Amino acid sequence: MEKQSERRREAEPKVFDRELEKLWQSIDGEKKRYATLPRVLKFDDVPWTQGAQAFHKYYIGPGPQWRLKQFPLFSMAVIEQLIPPGGKSGRHRHFMEALFYIMDGEGYEIHDNVKYPWEAGDVMMVPTYCVHQHFSVGNSTARLFFNIPSVFEHLGIASIEQMELHPNYEIPPGAKPIRDASGTMVGYKTTEGMEIRFGFNQDLQQVMDEKKETGLAGKAKETSYDYYIKTLKEQTESRLTVPHVIRAKDRPWENTRMGKIKYLVHPSVPSALLLYDCFVQEIPPGGKSGKHRHASEEVHKILDGKGYDIQDGVKWEWAKEDVVAIPTNVTHQHFNADPKHPASFVSLQSRLYHFLGHGGYEHLEDAPK
Repeated sequence: MEKQSERRREAEPKVFDRELEKLWQSIDGEKKRYATLPRVLKFDDVPWTQGAQAFHKYYIGPGPQWRLKQFPLFSMAVIEQLIPPGGKSGRHRHFMEALFYIMDGEGYEIHDNVKYPWEAGDVMMVPTYCVHQHFSVGNSTARLFFNIPSVFEHLGIASIEQMELHPNYEIPPGAKPIRDASGTMVGYKTTEGMEIRFGFNQDLQQVMDEKKETGLAGKAKETSYDYYIKTLKEQTESRLTVPHVIRAKDRPWENTRMGKIKYLVHPSVPSALLLYDCFVQEIPPGGKSGKHRHASEEVHKILDGKGYDIQDGVKWEWAKEDVVAIPTNVTHQHFNADPKHPASFVSLQSRLYHFLGHGGYEHLEDAPK
């Protein structure tokens, strides 16, 4: 017995993993914060601010610093942008794709050296890792309501390559410009000593160039590994051939169970986007939409009229120019409060949930016929 006791191992001390408890606590805190946030933001309550690309209204911006700050949304940044008459935005590129609904004005895009015209009511799309710049033509200011996924920082590819600032950009107070040999400003140094530089990431550009040249010539038989080589090439070529602008006049109105809808971006419509749907909906005077819910987050920009939403039994009033958030898994229905005039809105909805197995709708009530 004494020998057995000598050989017996001492019991290891118990170590309690508290990470799951911390996660539960974090989720509970987010739910409480989430419940305090409004579902409607008024146009005049959100200021215009200067950015590297243009002047913006940030209803909810990209990056973790915006998480549950103004809107109860997790997967999308919701922004409005102004391009002055005859002006242009900054030129840049990023891994995030972007969807722009043209609120006002007329102009065009330069995407990877290709020109794409647009006008009010159209949807303009920037595919992933595309060098892009917006141009306004005519005598009116172009106004763009747009959305980009805000989850890319979790994927490690949220960087932006800024090649050119918009013409009216002013560097922060106290910052000093950094210029190249020709005198062109290529960045600036902040008062804290941080250097902000513009230009291409040459390593990433080499990868993009190599994608175009990748092939399987001379291969007697493709392997499972070769599938990924082909995919790299096909995806790069695809963004040059898919539509970058969808004209509103080319899309039909449909009388659906949810109401009168014109789909501009839809899984059945070829486009430069993978992560968004977009449609315009019209609600007749004194009418209402159908009622449904879905896992995917959705945001509306009110184009005309006044009315309200009922979201999980709570009434949220809205009017022209307001922005309405529909969080995940919320039962919602839209009502036109004007008995004489129709109301309309453009919807931007995240399609990211489709790829996670949660892309369907639970339909609860038809719109009146």
